[in-house]
Amino acid sequence: MRRKDMVHFYEFVDGNPLFKQFKVDDLLFTAYDCPIEGSPVDYWIKTNYFCYVFVGGGRWKTPHEEYVLKAGDAAFLKKGAHRVYKILNGDFCALLIMVPDEFIASVMKEECGMNHSAGTAAYTDSVIRLNLNKTLKDYFDTLLGYFSLENPPSKSLLTIKFKELIVNIATSGHNPLATGYFNKLNTDGKRSLKPIMEEHFMFNLKLKELAKLSGRSLATFNRDFYKIYNMTPAKWIKKRRVEYGKFLLETSDKNINEIALDIGFENTSHFIKCFREHYQHPPLRYKRMLEQQAVVA
Repeated sequence: MRRKDMVHFYEFVDGNPLFKQFKVDDLLFTAYDCPIEGSPVDYWIKTNYFCYVFVGGGRWKTPHEEYVLKAGDAAFLKKGAHRVYKILNGDFCALLIMVPDEFIASVMKEECGMNHSAGTAAYTDSVIRLNLNKTLKDYFDTLLGYFSLENPPSKSLLTIKFKELIVNIATSGHNPLATGYFNKLNTDGKRSLKPIMEEHFMFNLKLKELAKLSGRSLATFNRDFYKIYNMTPAKWIKKRRVEYGKFLLETSDKNINEIALDIGFENTSHFIKCFREHYQHPPLRYKRMLEQQAVVA
């Protein structure tokens, strides 16, 4: 089995006649009304986006956590790669609001009076669940109403509505993780490599895409990476995938094929070979050794 190529989600949605949408420069919001074909689906997106589910549901899986969003739930998802599973029968329908780093950073500074402070922000996963108060829920419901208007709203109004969402979240006090992340976005786009690599090692991304996510040229990315990890990105990714595969062998009931695909290997044979190189045993034998130890204990 081989992993499918990743969908470039922004490019897929932008201008697609299947979806109702409004756009101002790189700001885009759309009523995404489409069943998830197959499960799971890996996709890549060049901007951050907000997701407000109004029909059905989905389950987003990261290396650290699983996030279930059902009708009435919302989350902020960082730009980059994501994996989603369909969890309910029928359509998956959501309001998606796509916003680049630069827009969020400018709103935080100009509208909320928050400056990008020095220091390291608390780590947040690639998916940040949002706590919806009445104001925020009414906001999403209002946006949904725009799609039923005879004439589309003006670009000026849409820009205001994009800003309103950021200000609502940043000033309500109900979403400290999202607010903290917004306020730490650098205007130059450069991001720490460690969280980027931990969020993306299991995805089929090219090094140039990881470099772009970090706000670096490919040459600078490779140079900075080696300073931190003392090895090449390709070698680190393989090592991290094998470590995560070992974790899944120890903590889940997934078979070897499922684990190989989950952690980013294109086929099971490659996973078995790399696992044996790192742990002296093939994964199936390692799994049986764990089971035997559990029986003895």
